[in-house]
Parts: sequence; structure tokens; C-alpha cells
Amino acid sequence: MNAKPQRIRRTPEMARDEIIDATEKALADVEFGALTVDAVMRHTGMTRSSFYHYFKSVDELALGFLDRLEQAIREPVDAWLNGRGSDDYQADTHTHLTAMFISMEPHRTAMLALVRASNNNAQVYDAWRARVIDDFITLTARFIRQQVMLGRSQVADPDRTARALILMNNALSNDNLLREKPDDPAAIGKTSADIWNAAIYGA
Repeated sequence: MNAKPQRIRRTPEMARDEIIDATEKALADVEFGALTVDAVMRHTGMTRSSFYHYFKSVDELALGFLDRLEQAIREPVDAWLNGRGSDDYQADTHTHLTAMFISMEPHRTAMLALVRASNNNAQVYDAWRARVIDDFITLTARFIRQQVMLGRSQVADPDRTARALILMNNALSNDNLLREKPDDPAAIGKTSADIWNAAIYGA
């Protein structure tokens, strides 16, 4: 008598993570714009209908990527931007921004999917804008004010300077994603850091 296959018990978090992992696998064969629910769920041990317990559409998969990307982006820079850097503050800029660009590299597939989804889906765009772009602008403006208070910087408008720097970083990252031969992330980090140091601390 054949034993019945045991049903895998997943928590909602486990199931959602499995679907996001499956999406990254499926994106090895097809671009995000051509991705289907069936293509994703073939890489899981779940039924097609299970998808709709966690996501309303394929575009919403990008929101799942956002959780992971946000953590990867924040980890190298959060402590520094929150005022816990060293006395060698210009070297800190290089260390932390370079580490941030390098940390994003393993997530290239997810980042590209997120960029494309945000162009087509207002919910995805709004989430990316609020959780990453706008939040980092606020954090960077506060950091610049701290540098001014410490006598290291003479920036007159921290808010606009912060917005320019964060939007520049976002543009650098997006441009590199779309390049046929991407630049070394460490080189992008160095270029970004040079511009940050010039903008915040002067020549």
C-alpha cells in the first residue's frame, strides 16, 4: 500500500517567500514584463490558486522584492547616516556608499523587475518612492544638518541637496541595471561618494 505524500505545512510568511524565490528563478528564463503566474508557480510546490492568497497580480511580486532590497540597501548605510560614523567623515562616505552599491549587486534581477514594475504599476511606484527614495531623502537631509552643526559642511539647503544626491544614486543604479555591460558597483560607489563629498563638504 503506497503511503500518501505528506503535505508540506507552510506559514503564510514561508509561502510568500517561496513565491518570491520562485519569481527570481523564473526571471532567469523570461523578462518581468512577460512573466506569468504559471511560470512562477511551476517553481514552487504550491498550486496556481495559492498565488492569489498572497498577491493580486504579477506586478505585486515586485513589492515582495522591495522588502529584500530595502534591507540590502539600508544595512550598509543606516548607522552612518544616523550619525554613527567615524571622525574620518569623507572616508566614511566612500566606505558606506561603495558598500551599498556592492550589496545591491546580488539583487540585480529583483531590482530590474522592481524598476520595470514601478513604471507600469502605481502601487509599486508609490511603495518604492515612499519606503526608499523619500525616506532616504529625509535621512540624508538630517545627516547633512548634523554635518553643518559639526562645522564640517556649509550646505545652505540640506533638503534640496539631499534630494539631488538620493535621486542621483537612484539614477546611477537604474542606469547600470539597463546596461548591456554593467559597471563595477565599487566604481559606481566611488563616483557617487566623490560627488557626495563635494556637495556636502566642498572641494
